[in-house]
Amino acid sequence: MHQVQLRIGLAVMAAVALPALAACVNVKSLDCNEIAQKAKEISQNQPIKIQNIANVRETSRTATDARCTGDATLADGGTAPVYLRAYEENGNTMVAYQGTPFP
Repeated sequence: MHQVQLRIGLAVMAAVALPALAACVNVKSLDCNEIAQKAKEISQNQPIKIQNIANVRETSRTATDARCTGDATLADGGTAPVYLRAYEENGNTMVAYQGTPFP
């Protein structure tokens, strides 16, 4: 039950965790470890903080959209799968994460 709550919490955070990266950074230049690091940084301003993301692996990639998965360890000691995405929108590179796969 605790893990289900963690997944819901991570899913809620994705809606508010979409800051633009520097204009010179594009999806093609980011690997999954960099995307995971950015997601971890974003989470520090959220109610549920990611302490670490392990076993990061790419699941799909196009020139403007990269998707990865990993195993998140949260600041409260809980663990949950995390789904990561970097994508381009209106000339900006965005990073998002959540507890369920992106559509």
